[in-house]
Amino acid sequence: MSEHMKRRPTKYSSNNSVICFIYGGKSYAIPKSIAARFIINNDNASIAKSTVSADKVFADLIHKHTKAGALLKGLRIREGMTQINFAKKISVTQTNLSKMENGKRPIGRTVAKRIAAKFNMDYRVFLE
Repeated sequence: MSEHMKRRPTKYSSNNSVICFIYGGKSYAIPKSIAARFIINNDNASIAKSTVSADKVFADLIHKHTKAGALLKGLRIREGMTQINFAKKISVTQTNLSKMENGKRPIGRTVAKRIAAKFNMDYRVFLE
């Protein structure tokens, strides 16, 4: 059986509730409702005064899903995969993937290493 090629989540670029952008060579998709709280003016003086840390921007997501869960869900969305497809790729059930994304189940070292191998990442970002 042939493996699906990676593709960017083009379906999100037309979605009115999500903002897609590239920063530091990585793709991100964040809800507009979160981004709207951090709009700044375009002049340099206000940018310097209005910078916000990523932890503050994503605090609601981290609180709701845990940092590891938010990272896992973000990776899945970045890859444009459904929970079922992503779960098959990392050899877990869709139910367990959902629990990991929502912070109701720890990801664990073994699964983190599988994710890292499949997506060329450091597994430690998924361990809390």
